[in-house]
Amino acid sequence: MPARAASAPRRPELLTTHTRRVLFAPLDAHGRAETVAERLRTAISLGVLAEGDLLPPEPELAAQFNISPVTLREALNRLRDQGLVTTRRGRGGGTVVTAPTVSQIRVAIDQVRALTALDLRDLADWRRALSLESVRLAARRASTEDVAPMPRSVERLHEAGDGIEGRRAESRFYIELGAASQSTRLSTALINAQVEYSPVLTLVYHAVETREHVARLLEPVAEHLREVRVREAEQAVTDAIGFVAARAGTLRSNGWQA
Repeated sequence: MPARAASAPRRPELLTTHTRRVLFAPLDAHGRAETVAERLRTAISLGVLAEGDLLPPEPELAAQFNISPVTLREALNRLRDQGLVTTRRGRGGGTVVTAPTVSQIRVAIDQVRALTALDLRDLADWRRALSLESVRLAARRASTEDVAPMPRSVERLHEAGDGIEGRRAESRFYIELGAASQSTRLSTALINAQVEYSPVLTLVYHAVETREHVARLLEPVAEHLREVRVREAEQAVTDAIGFVAARAGTLRSNGWQA
């Protein structure tokens, strides 16, 4: 990607090498524009691509995804229509992430409206199952360095100023937890679960009380893992996921209005 300039769009700061591999992995021969658009929406949703970040040049990005430039342009057109990116032509131009708060909230509401109560329960169950297995493996395998980033993600959640920042901070926490499990398949599944749940999280974390309460629940997890207090870490994660799920259920009952 291009070097960062003081007044120019930023080069993205990626969460982890593993997250980058998952989100920007080449597609198979049947890769479609919507698949590429969804990958890029995911990167924006998780904060891997933030507002002001400059995407690689189209030929480079198309090669990275193993798709044609035509397919990539179609995908970028879909993101432009949703207000998530803008493209400047000519010298010094390129595609920049805009992702204004209003656009992301609008997209989130559109995505959650089709979710039933059973869908929400299943999503929470799957996230809980993946997270608890990550806790068990991390307690056995992770070093102090492996869990070191987690407290900062909790701080970001506590400090978040809106639902989008809260969602990104929470996603970082669970992605770091998955990475600490040292299981590639498990951490990939956890990333995908966070992605699927991200529209729900955007709306749930709109409430500052929710962000602060979940941050308090997750705060001791890293220390529990360092001290191999598996049961305590499991309980903290269970409580946090359960609280978010209950809040999501309430919001759905209210038509997704806070």
